[in-house]
Amino acid sequence: MHERRLQVATGFNIKDSDVLATDLSEHATLTGPGFQLLRPLMTSPQAILHGDHRIARLRSGLSIHTSDTVTLQDVTTVVEQPAGLTVMVFLSGAVDATIGGVPLDVGRRADEPVRGVMISRARADRFVRHARKGDRMRKVTVTVSPAWLGESGFDGTADRQTLQAFCRTHLARVDWVASPALIAIAEQMLHPPENGIYPEHLYLESRALDLLAEAFAALAARGRAKPLAQLSPVDARRLQAIEENMQAADAEGMSIEQLARLSGVSVSKMQRLFRLAHDMTASEFIRRRHLLRARQLLEREGVSVAVAADLAGYASAANFATAFRREFGLSPREARKSAKG
Repeated sequence: MHERRLQVATGFNIKDSDVLATDLSEHATLTGPGFQLLRPLMTSPQAILHGDHRIARLRSGLSIHTSDTVTLQDVTTVVEQPAGLTVMVFLSGAVDATIGGVPLDVGRRADEPVRGVMISRARADRFVRHARKGDRMRKVTVTVSPAWLGESGFDGTADRQTLQAFCRTHLARVDWVASPALIAIAEQMLHPPENGIYPEHLYLESRALDLLAEAFAALAARGRAKPLAQLSPVDARRLQAIEENMQAADAEGMSIEQLARLSGVSVSKMQRLFRLAHDMTASEFIRRRHLLRARQLLEREGVSVAVAADLAGYASAANFATAFRREFGLSPREARKSAKG
């Protein structure tokens, strides 16, 4: 049976039903000021989407937009997006959109891995999107304001300078291959469980925070990176392919030689690419990625320091603690305590 639910105060949630032009116009302030539906007109009684569509403000400065829909007619929307950070995960489908006249180039084609994208807006800017009849979309977007970031304590994180520099740079962007955990988070946000254990908005907020944690970890991993402009387009694509192979589940435990062979490059070529792009060797890049994953497990799941050390590939908890402190400026126990706090 088709179900349709609207929550006017904090957003709207439409499930397995039509989304009308009036639905979007009534809740335009949740997206940003100056919202316009250029095609069709906002007064149109026709449906423009069908499926599951949610726009919600979970708390001041933290909002989400999830969509598992098909477009029923050509649509063009315009909105003034305020300053802040937006994190997007496209499970399928792509977006024809610009912000400040700059093409966004986000989405996922059938032959590509799922990616996460985080974009900074240091100031408000005009967002224009064109959707065509028949477009299918499965995506999750989380947006946070500068005030939310300031009130959430990120000034006290080890990677605060990287985050602050990113936020100050208008249309700064970081892309990464989504981990299995991130894909699971996006799926859970698209279709939250209806078990009644606690309110849906709290469940969505917890998932949104996990998604942001993945995005900030990806940004931290790129914090030491040099601009890819130093690489030729061919080498940039090679590096991207290598990093995607590193992210694959079956790549765990592979040697540098095996990864190079899998990626179709020599070991010396791979090392050169990582030194140019990240100012570190491929081995150092992998080590840092393992440390980031260990930190996530300590902070989000409360695993023991011994378990985190083992998962990061350290036989000695003492060596793990030393490397962890050198990387993040705090001990594994302090990271684990922050999760309980």
